[in-house]
Amino acid sequence: MTPTKRVAVGLGMFTFLWSAFVYLRTLTPTVPFWDSGEFIAVSNILGIPHPPGTPFYVLLGRLATMVPWATIAQRVNAVSAIASGLTVMITFFTGLRLIRIAQGKNRSQVDEWLALIGAFTGAMLLAFSDSFWENSIEAEVYSLMSLAQILVFWLGLKWWEAHEQKPTAGPLLVAVYVMWLCVGLHLGVGMMGLPLIVLAYLVDKRVALVFAMPLLSVLFVVMGLERMSGAVLGLSIIVFLSLAWQKKLEGWVAAVASVAAIWGMVIGFGDQDFTPGTALIAAAAVLVPVGMLAMRSREGKILALAIALMGIGYSTHAYLPIRAAQHPAINEGNPSNWERLRDLLERKQYGSTSMLVRRAPWSVQLGKEFWRYFGRQWPLFPGATNTWSSLLPLLLGILGAVWQAKRERISFLVMFVFVGLTTAGMIVFLNFTDHEVRERDYFFQSGYHAYALWIALGATWLIRWVRDSFTAVRAQRVATGATTALMLLQPVLLMKNLWFTHDRHGNYVAHDYAYNMLVPLADSSFVVTNGDNDTFPLWYMQQVENFRKDVRVVNLSLLNTDWYILQLRDEEPRIPITLDNDVIKMAGQGAFQDAKGNIIYTNRFMIDHIVEVDRKPSGWIKQPYFAVTVPEHMGLDKHFTLEGLVYRVQTDTLHSEIDVEATRHNMYDVFKYRGLFFPDGSWDSTVYKDENASTLSRNYAAAHLQLAFEYEKNKDLPRAIAELERVERMFPGYVDVLVPLGKFYMEAHDTLRARRLFERLVAHNPRDSEAHYYYGVTLMFMHQIAPALKEFDRSIDLNPANFYAYVAAYSMLHDAGKVEEAQNYLRRWVSLHPEDAETRRMLEGEVPGKAPLPVTPPTNP
Repeated sequence: MTPTKRVAVGLGMFTFLWSAFVYLRTLTPTVPFWDSGEFIAVSNILGIPHPPGTPFYVLLGRLATMVPWATIAQRVNAVSAIASGLTVMITFFTGLRLIRIAQGKNRSQVDEWLALIGAFTGAMLLAFSDSFWENSIEAEVYSLMSLAQILVFWLGLKWWEAHEQKPTAGPLLVAVYVMWLCVGLHLGVGMMGLPLIVLAYLVDKRVALVFAMPLLSVLFVVMGLERMSGAVLGLSIIVFLSLAWQKKLEGWVAAVASVAAIWGMVIGFGDQDFTPGTALIAAAAVLVPVGMLAMRSREGKILALAIALMGIGYSTHAYLPIRAAQHPAINEGNPSNWERLRDLLERKQYGSTSMLVRRAPWSVQLGKEFWRYFGRQWPLFPGATNTWSSLLPLLLGILGAVWQAKRERISFLVMFVFVGLTTAGMIVFLNFTDHEVRERDYFFQSGYHAYALWIALGATWLIRWVRDSFTAVRAQRVATGATTALMLLQPVLLMKNLWFTHDRHGNYVAHDYAYNMLVPLADSSFVVTNGDNDTFPLWYMQQVENFRKDVRVVNLSLLNTDWYILQLRDEEPRIPITLDNDVIKMAGQGAFQDAKGNIIYTNRFMIDHIVEVDRKPSGWIKQPYFAVTVPEHMGLDKHFTLEGLVYRVQTDTLHSEIDVEATRHNMYDVFKYRGLFFPDGSWDSTVYKDENASTLSRNYAAAHLQLAFEYEKNKDLPRAIAELERVERMFPGYVDVLVPLGKFYMEAHDTLRARRLFERLVAHNPRDSEAHYYYGVTLMFMHQIAPALKEFDRSIDLNPANFYAYVAAYSMLHDAGKVEEAQNYLRRWVSLHPEDAETRRMLEGEVPGKAPLPVTPPTNP
């Protein structure tokens, strides 16, 4: 092995060790929000996750849970960390190969070293890019998807290199197997079939014909099993007819197979279902000609082997119906029969959209939902805007693409397809709205990955260009060294800048949120949730940590499906449901019409039914709760009593809106706040919380607010103030807390503290009308008329609909004897709101010396 080869192997291993170490060091210690909770749970119990089921991921996750290291959550999270480390390493070797191809056959020793530097730069910029790092530290499918994609791409380049020496198909056969196996990780792996077939076509058209069906049909896995089968049949027709034209297959065999295949395509792409007979004919339409080809030619043997590898790889999907029939605790879609398996693989649960009918303007889909994410992947300089901060890596990618296009046509075209498919292609395919429920950057991770390969090429070109700009040997060395240092500094800066926002060490926010929601619930009760973040962490707690398995989590989104209603009715812990299968199947369409023609959503119908069956004269059979995150209360608002993060549903409406003792006990004595708040309630700034975690955590503040308002209503101002002061420590600068806190100070006649608070609030929120209003009120109570009037005027300027600002100015001026000036404020209000008859009457019949309107609005939760 030459020195540069030894260095290449060493650098490749270093990329793996460095990146994997960082991922494991910043690994999520337990369950995070979003899908990870479900993935960890199904890995532990061998369950069925959300469509399309990702069976290979579940099997790998189950193997990880058996490793005698750390906790189950960390074991499954670490699968992503190790997979990402391997991805970075293979990206290094892939980038190295692409650079060497671009450099040409007559490479000098300097070229070899520059290729190593460029490949290393691109790989490590991928390693610490925003989305890639984010997906490397929690249980998600994207790291394994990236590993499979880059492995397939590397195998394609390996085949090209070997094929130039001697015709071979081995690497492409392995690539076929990897793709068909790993669509069980993520459907995105199938995208690699297109750049691979482009490579095969550009290098050897005969090979491209043999591999056309295995490599292109994998693109259709996103359409479900039947349409994928239709694609296999359609592509097989093309292959068989082409081989018949070349006299390598009898014409009548190709003709009969084509007729049978067309019949199967009609079924696959139509509304009919395959029967055992039609499925057998469709299979024969492919396998019989392939068998005949295999007995006659090497091409036939390769095609037969490729089809076998397709089937073996995709066979992990057999896990879905086998395991679903055993009724695991998490069994999304229940794909235990053909119909439900088909629906799961086609992701019918999420509805269908058309790529032709755009769900948002192109400007939104290109800007907000793509470029915004792309531009923030490589922030080298803190404080700069996303795009400017990432400018150097972005420019390197462009330079790399241009250099590759000039130097070598085949590799550029393959890379162009790879980048285009995973960026522009995904924009068209995904068809995002302008109001997505979460950040969707992870859908473009493959695009960032592909672009990192161009960055590797660009870094190599830039160093060479700088070097060649000087003629003196010493100057060349200095310039080369300086440019190399600049290239290698980028991943270090990137890692440093993104460390805090990607370090999950000590982050227990999702875990404790789930614990806090479950712990106070009554025995054998059920809690209604709404989305991923108030459901998946709860499933994790129950199925991994065996905590509160007596409680049934009822997800409103899933409650629109028949399979989920059946599980709630039939599987422990059961929910009171008395509907028969026929009614449930009808309701499973998601909505239906009642006798009057009104549209009734299934989840609303089911909640009404469950409550009706559950309620007995003596009370509930099973105590129902609603998570505070549920936006739709199904008409039960008046039955709700807050107990922290849940509402207890009462059988009547004769109760308080908050159980003060239960809520206080939960908030102070039961709940855990690790990594979120310190013991005194102040915000733990040492642990990063993203926007989603911060937003959900405000539900704690909402509970404290409710307590405070209840104390204030009962004239217990010290406790009310103490609650709001705690929330102010929890969320410094939270306007929704500071405003009532200042009001409570005023009620307690502590005008000085109120003034200081509102003065600070105005300084930090200069465009907040309410802040200026209350600051003006405190100044008014301190008899500072001119400054107070200035604040009221500013409040009105910011919000002309702020009625109380007009009233406060009127009252203050009226009491100061400036009646005409005071009345001008009422006149301004009435001119804007002529429908306000009460204020108009008060203005017209105004009694001198009397100001009948209140200065401050009443306190509301």
